[in-house]
Amino acid sequence: MNYTFPKELKIRKTSQYDEIFGKGRRLRSKHFDILYVQNSLGYSRAGLVVGKKNVRSAVKRNRIKRVVREVFRNNKSLFDSLDIVILAKKGSDTLNYSNVKREIEETIRLTLS
Repeated sequence: MNYTFPKELKIRKTSQYDEIFGKGRRLRSKHFDILYVQNSLGYSRAGLVVGKKNVRSAVKRNRIKRVVREVFRNNKSLFDSLDIVILAKKGSDTLNYSNVKREIEETIRLTLS
């Protein structure tokens, strides 16, 4: 399994985010909202939104983005061929890697299985 995170696996354009926010289905957990839409690429792509309203410190916002990106990178097969956007809620900055991984995996597995 390839554990890299190249540009092709990132949702980067505003139009891609707009499509997911407009057409996507929403999964909710305590610290994250996950929006997803099926794609025809054969692999999953991820985007992250950590608002300043929810996590005030830039250092903490960047940290949660790194942690969520790492969870996605290490568990690509869990997401099939979906475009997903993960939105961090208040309190997500206090979680460590294992807590983030557990919460995202449980939310995805319970809903998409």
